Amino acid sequence: MGRSSELMITTLVYTRLNDNIFRWWDLRTRKLTTSLVFPTAITSMELSPQTQRLVVTSGNTVAFIPVLPNGQGTHSLTLGYSPSSASVHPILQDRFVTGNLGDEWVRVHGMDGEEKEVLKGHHGPVHCVEFSPDGEMYASGSGECYDIIIIFVTR
Repeated sequence: MGRSSELMITTLVYTRLNDNIFRWWDLRTRKLTTSLVFPTAITSMELSPQTQRLVVTSGNTVAFIPVLPNGQGTHSLTLGYSPSSASVHPILQDRFVTGNLGDEWVRVHGMDGEEKEVLKGHHGPVHCVEFSPDGEMYASGSGECYDIIIIFVTR
């Protein structure tokens, strides 16, 4: 049998709508292994397979959590606004992009939180952002009068 059929999902990450607790369960034992408390409700969560991190937004916080469920190496930043979602550059891992429900802009930050670029073009809140798997571009989506997706080329 091929290797992919031998893989087993052994962990589960869980949070509820309007909940500020990130829970990591071991499905083999059905026990909670790790939980992280955020200051406000979690607004988005992205698994970045290339970086082996979960990217979580909550209030003004963006957290980068290693896929290993021990919580070691978790890195979080507090931004000057509340990001609606965030995505890490999958190859370089030196920057992340965010959307924001409070304005119509897409922002690019260094992994230290420094704002590198502000991109305008939406006419409504930016609900989601995502890098392409090769990191050559990223997309942002908003729910304006029409559902709009803008593709940006990475510099």
